[in-house]
Amino acid sequence: MNEERTTYEIGDLITHGTFCIYSGPEKTIWLTRDGDQMYETVQWKDFRAMLDQNAKEAATFNVHGNHGSIVKLASVPIGLRYEWSKEGIIDDPDALKRRLNDSDNAKFRVNNWRI
Repeated sequence: MNEERTTYEIGDLITHGTFCIYSGPEKTIWLTRDGDQMYETVQWKDFRAMLDQNAKEAATFNVHGNHGSIVKLASVPIGLRYEWSKEGIIDDPDALKRRLNDSDNAKFRVNNWRI
């Protein structure tokens, strides 16, 4: 069987305008071509439901209860997690502790323990 392959550059396939190239539960990715420029836009979805769930978990957390060796501390939006990873926060345990203990990030916490 003979196959023909055609090689395209991305600009050949996207001539102009904005196109959705991915849409999932956390984000939508748009690819835009404007003349000879192309750029990607990542639109993170609303994470209000996650913050509401964090607040519920924090309200019902029992400090004196029986806890195993693994206790959930926080839920962080995936987009923020990617940003922290780019900043090196995820790979640095001390920096991650500071970030999660920071009062600016209190809504991500699901209990009042300090790390």
